[in-house]
Amino acid sequence: NLLLLTRDLLYMIELTSAISEGDFGRVEDLLPTLAKIFRGAGSNNYCIEILHFLANLKYIWTPKFA
Repeated sequence: NLLLLTRDLLYMIELTSAISEGDFGRVEDLLPTLAKIFRGAGSNNYCIEILHFLANLKYIWTPKFA
């Protein structure tokens, strides 16, 4: 359990670092992993929102809009 906690905390550190630097590419790369973490933790609503956002980014919104 300690190993999983450490892994998840490293993901969160990476996410906060990417957000503070304004690197949305890194944030976008971390979103699928975060969705898996939320789903595994039982936070289904957060997982669904992340997946909905990713679907909008990749399939619905045009590159000019996104």
